[in-house]
Amino acid sequence: MLSEYKYIDEEELKEATKQPPKVRFKVDYDITEVCMLFGNWSRKNLYLRQNTPSYYHSQPKKLKEVCSDNDAMLINDALLSILSLNISRSKEIYDTLILYYFGEKQEIADYIAIDGYVREEWKRQAQGSHDLPDFKKLAHGIRKDSIYIVKQLSVADIAQRFETNWNAVDKLKKTGEDFLNGYFMSMKMNAGIELEMLKNKFI
Repeated sequence: MLSEYKYIDEEELKEATKQPPKVRFKVDYDITEVCMLFGNWSRKNLYLRQNTPSYYHSQPKKLKEVCSDNDAMLINDALLSILSLNISRSKEIYDTLILYYFGEKQEIADYIAIDGYVREEWKRQAQGSHDLPDFKKLAHGIRKDSIYIVKQLSVADIAQRFETNWNAVDKLKKTGEDFLNGYFMSMKMNAGIELEMLKNKFI
């Protein structure tokens, strides 16, 4: 069951995350782990919303480790704040982090059995039955839905998407990660707000 979000005053958070440009912060955690847990959380919630939890459960164990709902809210705000940066490539930095840590949504067709005959027939075929089914009944008992799967992209994949080279995308990724480090450090120093995963030393 999803936990409730903590209320955080927007003006307080905005003031807390002000930071000078091009400042590097030393941190005792791995920002890539923070982003990975948020990406996993986002994919999980997409699959749950569209009622396809099997897609989430079929992932490797590392991709099923998620952050809390409260942390997800804060990380999402941090990522969105990249879009408001007064720099020319803020959109590309944001897109790079999303494609790398969350992935790219791809629409596929999903066929769902809506009556008992179809479900039983599918079960019989899976158990090795070679009798011919009643195709007319099958056709009326199946619904076609459009759903999403999410494919994470590598730095090389993103470079191909942006029509640029690997080094350029890697630089965008690291710039975004540096910004997030500064964002969370400022949030902690100025307002005492900290990600739960960092308080509990999960990463």
